[in-house]
Amino acid sequence: MFKNKRKTDYQVRFQDPKFRQKLQQARTYKRFKKSLPLTEAGVVLSKIGLGSWTSRIGTLLGFFVLIYLVFIPNLFFVKHLEISGASPGSLSDIEQITNSYLNKKTPWPQKNLLLLSKSKLADYLIKNDQKILSIDSINKNFPNSLVINISPRIDKFVVTASGSPEFYSISNDGIITGVLTPSASGTLPSGLISVKLTGGEDLYPGKNALSKDRVNFFIQLQNRLPAIAKSPVDYFELIDFQSQNLSVYTKSGFRLLFDLNSDLNKTLSRLQLLFSQYSDADIKNLSYVDMRFEGRGYICNIKAPCSVPKIIPNIESTSTPN
Repeated sequence: MFKNKRKTDYQVRFQDPKFRQKLQQARTYKRFKKSLPLTEAGVVLSKIGLGSWTSRIGTLLGFFVLIYLVFIPNLFFVKHLEISGASPGSLSDIEQITNSYLNKKTPWPQKNLLLLSKSKLADYLIKNDQKILSIDSINKNFPNSLVINISPRIDKFVVTASGSPEFYSISNDGIITGVLTPSASGTLPSGLISVKLTGGEDLYPGKNALSKDRVNFFIQLQNRLPAIAKSPVDYFELIDFQSQNLSVYTKSGFRLLFDLNSDLNKTLSRLQLLFSQYSDADIKNLSYVDMRFEGRGYICNIKAPCSVPKIIPNIESTSTPN
């Protein structure tokens, strides 16, 4: 029953004029033969998709647009430069160095924001301006603005070595930046943390005198000690920059001894607890407070046997960092 029905369907379909017409078209179909260019150049252009004049003109226009965007000053070339974080005195120098980089003759114009290498610009600025500590960010604000955020290198310390008449400035990253000349009245620039070296130390501009950890250690002591010890800091003293023993002289006359390899937060917490138990009168009688021992603090009063300088123990090689 099903076979007869299927056979009848095929017969009816073959007798359909439309079906027979499509069948005839399929039998006589011939694939269009594309004519090849007659010249060798035409063959090459055809193989790379430039066989027609339309494709050639479109490609040529795209090439000229690319040349315009890359090499010819246009809306993507830097017209506005903004520098934040720099001191007013160094701002013009940084702008000049930045412009000298942007105007360099290179195969890829760096003044074009589309091509500007932010990492290379940052390296160029740090290399050519010692007043820059770091480049925090460089932002391209299209179409034509460039924003540079920097952290400046600032003189933070003044250091002198025993037997040397010269004073040197040290920046906030521990680099000796130059020689300081006292004013006519014999004073040095204010606001700098004073560091005195009692041993021999070769000091010269450009030397990496203090590590980042020690810079932070000194700055924290300078900022936090006055509230804890109830006296401003006068100066820091150590044998040399490799020493781990630090003496902090206060303007009240007593000293505080620290281990530079210790945990400063824990040490200051113990020191604060220690000073909270002493009155102002007791503090005036202090000779020194030794915080170089882990978990403890030792107090020596004026005129006590321990106040003789030679009795103060030197634990340079025996102290254990927290």
